[in-house]
Amino acid sequence: MTRERSNWRRVVITGLGTVNPLASTVAGFWDALCAGRSGIGPIQQFDASRFSVRFAGEVKGFDPACLPDQRAARRMDRFSRFAVLAAAEAIRDSGLELMAGDPYRHGIALGCSIGGLNEFEDGHSSYLRGGPRKISPFVIPKMMPNAAPACVAIQFGLMGPCTAVASACASAADAVNDAFRSLQRGEADVMLAGGADASITPMGLGGFIAARALSTRNEDPQSASRPFDRDRDGFVLSEGAGVVVLEELDHARARGAKIYAEFLGCGRTNDAYGIAAPHPDGRGASRAILLALQDAGLNCGEVDYINAHATVVSYGC
Repeated sequence: MTRERSNWRRVVITGLGTVNPLASTVAGFWDALCAGRSGIGPIQQFDASRFSVRFAGEVKGFDPACLPDQRAARRMDRFSRFAVLAAAEAIRDSGLELMAGDPYRHGIALGCSIGGLNEFEDGHSSYLRGGPRKISPFVIPKMMPNAAPACVAIQFGLMGPCTAVASACASAADAVNDAFRSLQRGEADVMLAGGADASITPMGLGGFIAARALSTRNEDPQSASRPFDRDRDGFVLSEGAGVVVLEELDHARARGAKIYAEFLGCGRTNDAYGIAAPHPDGRGASRAILLALQDAGLNCGEVDYINAHATVVSYGC
């Protein structure tokens, strides 16, 4: 271990929050997982009858009225609303009193693969109906990928690092890694991190269908998501948000925080192979895993769980 690394700060997870097709709380999500329930079903947000794929993982019964600032919520795309709600739960779960601390030591890193697709489509429809004068001034602020972390930062007074990460399926994992490094190197004491997406729209669905990326199991949507299965025929388009509170260890201990786990290390690679397909020999994935183990100071025998996903590979320990 180098002298520089020995001085890096330790990072722990102290809060969890989520909005997803199974539930809009961590407790509800866990109960649904343990009960073996599926959040996949026929699309309800728009008429999907003309599409070859007509199911997705939608957040059901989502009510923007549950957001803490209704005026601000009207200026958010769906994915930003998910992010704010998940962040609010994570902050409550952590027990943090953000207003009592230094806001410049609190930050956020949030991943998003596409951005505000709902707002883009609505804005384009307004243009087609009435021309340029009908385009809302909020189209760009609502659709840009960094809208979600910006909305969270404004809502909770986070004045430290505020970044958006867009690396497809690895966006949220990369964002957590970036937040980890900010804490480890002393740029912040508290970082919210995670991801948010809401791309179940006609263009989102149609685009993934055109790319031949989605499962077509319309008659049995709840068994459509089957990674590593020999009969796998594509993924299932879904939406939601997940946010964790990462905190410097001494900062967490000083306030008596509940600690879920310590974040020990990460490793990242890019196959530089295909626009979506990973290299067939798995070299990028294996390299990222080795880098994560080295960064964490662990050996393979000390790992008891692997969450295997992302074509742009990012792993954390």
